[in-house]
Amino acid sequence: MMSHFKTKLILEVVDGGWQVVQPFIYHSELLGRDIEVPTGYVTDLASVPRLFRFIVPVANAKNRRAAVVHDYLCTHPEGLVKDQKQADRVFREALSVVGVGRFRSAALYYPVRTFQTITGWFR
Repeated sequence: MMSHFKTKLILEVVDGGWQVVQPFIYHSELLGRDIEVPTGYVTDLASVPRLFRFIVPVANAKNRRAAVVHDYLCTHPEGLVKDQKQADRVFREALSVVGVGRFRSAALYYPVRTFQTITGWFR
């Protein structure tokens, strides 16, 4: 089964970011399983460095779906991913699913990968 989003992403603005209004489900071929982001999960969406915002707008709905999955994997990795690198690879996979091209995908993926490698950020 190919990677795909099984449900629509519906968000509402809350203090601290955006809250998922209904379960948001993504099937990852890389992981061979579904990832369900539960109702009530709060995300900050894609944290795109200013340098890259002309390439990948922060408000782009395509990017949002991949960003929510990635944020969830980074904050709730238990039983879903083995490490940050795998979570980042799922992010790139999801970007591809939503139609983000290779150049724009790289503009999002490599800064995330570098930042998280340097800071060791993975909750």
